Order: sequence, then structure tokens, then C-alpha cells
Amino acid sequence: MTKKDSGNALMMTSTSIGKGKMKPEIVRPIDSGNYLIVEIFQDEKRTDTRRIEHPLLKNVEYLNENNQFSTQAVKLDEAEFFIRLQKKGITKIKIIETINHKTSNQWQTFTITP
Repeated sequence: MTKKDSGNALMMTSTSIGKGKMKPEIVRPIDSGNYLIVEIFQDEKRTDTRRIEHPLLKNVEYLNENNQFSTQAVKLDEAEFFIRLQKKGITKIKIIETINHKTSNQWQTFTITP
């Protein structure tokens, strides 16, 4: 994912296939209002929706000068992230960007070939 003046750009750089079965997903809370929604489709029917932390907009916890934990929002220009899926039956993935709790329109669609 790369920050652009006209909006962020997303590019799939690689895929890999492995044998085995996915473990159930652990749902972790996302504290900020900045995240990506991943919609997973089989044919034209949405079968799953996941939220992941926004790769370019992170909240970082650190130890301040008073030896106390503080949080700071960090904006990155570029970041990599991955999504792990059970490929069987998946035909399409839509990724929707949400910033400050405001969801934009459909942002990026990837078609999965068998």
C-alpha cells in the first residue's frame, strides 16, 4: 500500500498457496477508526467480512520521558500487509478503506482465478 496525493494505492505483489486448512481467525479489536474492510466473495455472494488495521495509519505505544506509556498516531508513506485466506471457492476480494470511522466507496477489487 502506498500513500498518494489523490488517495492511497493498493497493489497485490505476490500470492502463495500452501496445503492445509486454516485455523479459525482470531478477532482482534481495532482501537482506531482507521482500518480496511476485506469482503470475500464466492461467485457474486459475499461469504465473509474481515477488518484489519490500516497499514499506513498506525497507533504506536511507546515509553515517554516520564517512563509512562503513551500513544502516538503515525502516518506511513508505504507499508506491506498480508491477508491469509482459504482459497477454495473464493472468486473475488473487495477491499474498502475506512478513515476516521468514515468508509469510502469500494476501493479495490481483486479477482481470484482457480
